[in-house]
Amino acid sequence: MTFRTRARLLIVVLAITGLIAGCVNDAPALASFDPSSPCNGADSQVMKGAYPDLEALLPTSLVSVAPTSVASGRLCSANTLGTLYGHGIRETHFASVVWNRGGGSGIQMTIMEADGLTVANALESYDNGAASAPKVHSLKTTDVSVNGQAGMRLDIANDDYQQEVVVWPTGTAGRVRVLIASNIHEPDLQVALTAFR
Repeated sequence: MTFRTRARLLIVVLAITGLIAGCVNDAPALASFDPSSPCNGADSQVMKGAYPDLEALLPTSLVSVAPTSVASGRLCSANTLGTLYGHGIRETHFASVVWNRGGGSGIQMTIMEADGLTVANALESYDNGAASAPKVHSLKTTDVSVNGQAGMRLDIANDDYQQEVVVWPTGTAGRVRVLIASNIHEPDLQVALTAFR
């Protein structure tokens, strides 16, 4: 799976949405699916309200601005799970909220959970996807502290956009926070990280 595809799934969009290879966008979610039923071979399934307990953990505003979209869902295949599949993770649930600023600029906040999910293997999946994107010419991974939690940050430069992926724990095993930013200034990124608790 390309990073663009994975990003689409996680953004809501999500879910994750054409961000690393492009920008933060709000992508259409499915009209509905039954979150209690098996995936039945689907790569991903996304809709507003799929996992309300996860959606409730997301910020409802950022600097007093409401998000442009919110949804939740699951990734269910090697195609959408990327390197997580190789770590034995067969299904990941997520909730994601997006502030689309237009022009390739935006912020996505996501809660992801799965048995065996960690900060390191989640970031590895983003790193692997970004490394295979055709326009990416620089990747830098650093250890960071976010709201007192040890996390990891991936800075990605391609021909069109500068993007950041920050992953840190929630305090619950198998559950992490992910913030993806595209073409925003560092002070704005830090404000968003502080708001995502």
